[in-house]
Amino acid sequence: METSGVSDAIIIPVKGKTIDKVNKESKYIVKISGQTDLSEALFDYSECFFEAAYKISESILYPTYPDIGKLDTYFFSIAFLYRHCIELGLKAIGFQYIRDEDDRAEFVKTTKHDLSAILSVVTKKCACSRPVDELSWLQKYFSDLSQMDRESDSFRYPFHIIRNPNTHQFDIKKVFDHQTHIDLEKFANKFIAAYEIIKKWYNSDNKAANKWKKLSPIFIETGGYYYGQSVVGYKHNNAQFFPYTKGYLETANSLKKCMKQETDNGKNNEHLFLPMCYLYRNCVELSLKTIWFDEMDECFQIKCKCMQDKKHSIIGMWNTIEPYIAQNANE
Repeated sequence: METSGVSDAIIIPVKGKTIDKVNKESKYIVKISGQTDLSEALFDYSECFFEAAYKISESILYPTYPDIGKLDTYFFSIAFLYRHCIELGLKAIGFQYIRDEDDRAEFVKTTKHDLSAILSVVTKKCACSRPVDELSWLQKYFSDLSQMDRESDSFRYPFHIIRNPNTHQFDIKKVFDHQTHIDLEKFANKFIAAYEIIKKWYNSDNKAANKWKKLSPIFIETGGYYYGQSVVGYKHNNAQFFPYTKGYLETANSLKKCMKQETDNGKNNEHLFLPMCYLYRNCVELSLKTIWFDEMDECFQIKCKCMQDKKHSIIGMWNTIEPYIAQNANE
């Protein structure tokens, strides 16, 4: 992958131009190497996602010139990146002790993305040198988090598609059904505190963690100072996907810019590559689902069933939308 020095303006397709052509002499080439040990690979990924989340949250919480719009829209990317780093870190600990391939598959299958469930299994099956009060704080925090984001999708999409077991009719359940002023500083600091414990656990560091002690094990707290709030769940906003799409695109662009700057300063740039790729990928998925859900002339039930069936498949959503686009283009 090559990152150029051009602006982050929208790229317009040009006839005859190939987007996968790479200048092998460019200094912005990203080289990715994988670990053979799955536990180490998971923890390396965890570190990458943590750094990406930290850089983005720091850039909007402590900028020279505060930007209220970024506080609101970047919240979704920050929440996912931090949450994902925690999940990867916990699974890395699990894989340190769960070595059998079938047992690992069962561990991942039964816990899925539920941080509370993952912690419960890891605590039972893995040697732990963490103090009881640290684990108690983690358990309470993850339990509260799982009430809102058990499947790790509450900060990737504006609503969940649910199905009535009696009527089999689809409906949507919004993630934020009312305007909420989230204390972003506390929100980020709790993830940082949780990750401090997990990192020490993974590295068998017996020193006590300290960041959690002044923080409540409550996932989302409201309030905070004006330039430290993320306001989500605008009731008047009918374009439900827009804040998510905008946030994922702009945070991906910010990581790309950071990678370029680090390369110019003679530093390694690959550590932010995977988080950047995920943010761009989710932006594309959200964009396709926006077109399908907001623009296509289909009934609500068909729209919901399609989105549920396609899950996260980008090519699946595109193949569904493309005939509609082709038909309208010819009219």
